[in-house]
Amino acid sequence: MNLLAINTARGEGDVALLCGGGVVGELSLGRAPGFDRVLFAVIGELLAGHNLALSEIDAFAAATGPGSFTGIRIGLSAAKALSEAHNRPLVGVSSLRALAKAVTEARPDAVRVPVLDARRGELFAGFYDRNAEPVAPETVGDWTSLEPQIRNFDADLVTNEPQIFDPAGPAGGAGRFLLVPPTVAGAIALIAAGQIASGCSGLPESVEANYIRRPSASPPKWAQAAKR
Repeated sequence: MNLLAINTARGEGDVALLCGGGVVGELSLGRAPGFDRVLFAVIGELLAGHNLALSEIDAFAAATGPGSFTGIRIGLSAAKALSEAHNRPLVGVSSLRALAKAVTEARPDAVRVPVLDARRGELFAGFYDRNAEPVAPETVGDWTSLEPQIRNFDADLVTNEPQIFDPAGPAGGAGRFLLVPPTVAGAIALIAAGQIASGCSGLPESVEANYIRRPSASPPKWAQAAKR
């Protein structure tokens, strides 16, 4: 299987190509903003480097977040368009799950807890086993609320945003953590390939953004009168 994965959910984006059972290429998109200006050119470069055309891609994958609203929208929109245009399956993969898949130094039997900056002094957190399968729902909260659950799992913390562990960061003083590269499209490709192999339908309309936190804006309590 040839699978193309797109990651534009966080500060640094990338695309990856999986052929057969392994990732054979990964290219950076640089840092946001500006993913939309380079995404298709970099995809073309990646495919050309392996003598493939888009018509030869069997499936697509994209990071669903949590992350930037604009970044998530760019990646998902592109992946859905490619999936529909070529009549190929699409798999959405959580950015947190991708971190859990990408880590290589975790203790074999420890739960992986990927954490990302959620702003407002809070963290996005997920809970995954050694195979990047969820053992608890993803969540958002400050370190005080998350620490008891993390300690209960005797987990390994994982991130690609080390600044959150600075003394003034939202996880300042948390202690040891494992650092993975900022580009995780390769991990997304591996997860997506596994889901397709296990029978995931991969319908593009079923893939949605994974914001975790509810939007800050809320609809008005009363309908507003129409302007005349």
